[in-house]
Amino acid sequence: MTDKTEAQTIADLAAVPMIKTEDGMPPLAFTPTGSGEYSMTSLEKYLPSPMRKAGTVVLHELDSFIDFVKRQGSLTYSNIYLDVDYGQSKVKAVAIFNDHSDKDETATGWRDHRAVFNPRWSEEWNRWVKNSGNAMGQVELANFLEKNIGDIVGNEVNKMPTGSEVLTFVSALTETRKVKYGSAVNLQNGMVQIEFVEDGDNNTKGKLDMFREFAIGIRPFHHGQAYEMKAFLRYRIDRNSGEIRFWFELQRADKVLEDACTDMISKIKAEAGVPVLFGTPE
Repeated sequence: MTDKTEAQTIADLAAVPMIKTEDGMPPLAFTPTGSGEYSMTSLEKYLPSPMRKAGTVVLHELDSFIDFVKRQGSLTYSNIYLDVDYGQSKVKAVAIFNDHSDKDETATGWRDHRAVFNPRWSEEWNRWVKNSGNAMGQVELANFLEKNIGDIVGNEVNKMPTGSEVLTFVSALTETRKVKYGSAVNLQNGMVQIEFVEDGDNNTKGKLDMFREFAIGIRPFHHGQAYEMKAFLRYRIDRNSGEIRFWFELQRADKVLEDACTDMISKIKAEAGVPVLFGTPE
């Protein structure tokens, strides 16, 4: 055994674990690993409370997000980053409470204390958007309109069918199931009149009056504000079988989403009390 090996052996045997503390720093444990080396471990998790704030909170309601930012944020070290893409139906806000300061170049932040605002789509928004453009049979369309009649917002101002008028159309759909549809005429009152004959009895004829467009008032986001949106009611008749298929097309759902997001952004700017930037933090 050489002198060096003996000295190293003695040093290793003499090495003991150590704990070091400094003001403003978490306690550190140094554990000997042999060959005169130590491993270092932070003991912060064993303290009664963390040395500083960190972590991410995910919130789904606008007022909750604003309230949390007001309680945790500051003008010097906090920023809100908005990532919005209306075409992709994407909206997200990230608040960083220990961001780099723009008032002091030496005041840098760890950027690991955050709140994320991910608004949740409302149930009515999901129902209407999901079914927009999907062809339906008579009964299927009648059931859909009846279940969502509370979203219809026709009145004398927007000149759209009222809820009761839509229910009248729903009743007509359910009562004329075993028929063959023929020609259609556009009426001056904005309705479409479609002729039909009873299946198996060409002498029994009737007419179905259908509105060409209607309006709904729905909230894009859960607990959010409702917005009015128009929809066109379309139909296609199979000339061989006389069967009819319906579908509705929501008009500019992306514009409605943009209006909803613009209102949310305005509220964040007005009430959060910290700078708001458009982009995504790294």
